[in-house]
Amino acid sequence: MAIEIKNINKSFDGRGKNLSVLENINLNIDDGELVCLLGPSGCGKTTLLRLIAGLDHPTSGEVIANGEVVEKPSGDRAVIFQQYSLFPWLTVLQNVTFGLEISGGSKEENIHAAERYLQSVGLLDFKDSYPHELSGGMKQRVAIIRSLLNHSPILLMDEPFSALDMQNRHKLQEQLIGVWKRFENTIVFVTHDVDEAVYLADKIVLLDKNPGKIHEIIDVDLERPRKRESPEFLTLQESIVDKLDMEE
Repeated sequence: MAIEIKNINKSFDGRGKNLSVLENINLNIDDGELVCLLGPSGCGKTTLLRLIAGLDHPTSGEVIANGEVVEKPSGDRAVIFQQYSLFPWLTVLQNVTFGLEISGGSKEENIHAAERYLQSVGLLDFKDSYPHELSGGMKQRVAIIRSLLNHSPILLMDEPFSALDMQNRHKLQEQLIGVWKRFENTIVFVTHDVDEAVYLADKIVLLDKNPGKIHEIIDVDLERPRKRESPEFLTLQESIVDKLDMEE
């Protein structure tokens, strides 16, 4: 099991009040599973992701990743945010090999590995480009490849495609599935987009808000590659939308 979330509660103190953000969260995520955290704004999706990443600490309960209690960030859990966290003064190739250079290893081997990964997402021709020369979707692909190249078995993704137009968002979702199937990472993906969750996930964790609780865990048994126009896809999407409407 890649991630175990046990009896997690999280609250914040603000303006003299104690605000409960997450309450009694229990969740198991298997190795190689792609799980979407889905729910309305304010339900604690990003807070839960930060707890898994070790960027924040629970008020009570614990998160276990790869058999160890999460107390701080670790290289085995890469976080990909909405913002494109690339070094603007480095080329694409330099960005994706940055972590490898710090950890050592042959420069030639690092470059060879980076080029192989970039080829897998159609970015090899842009290896000498700088971030300002790339589209938003291309920047996110670079961020994903950098995480894979640093051998992070768990990818934690916080609405990474939300700023993109629909066409590029769909394209990047397809590429993410391709990369995930090839490298078998465990992915926890935060989204508020029902279509995105149904397209990507093995399992959808539907969260209520005030405070954030698990309303339902939905196994997505649709065959891949998934077709958004299929009756099965549309039926599942509609049922989830109905459940979200009932929560409001």
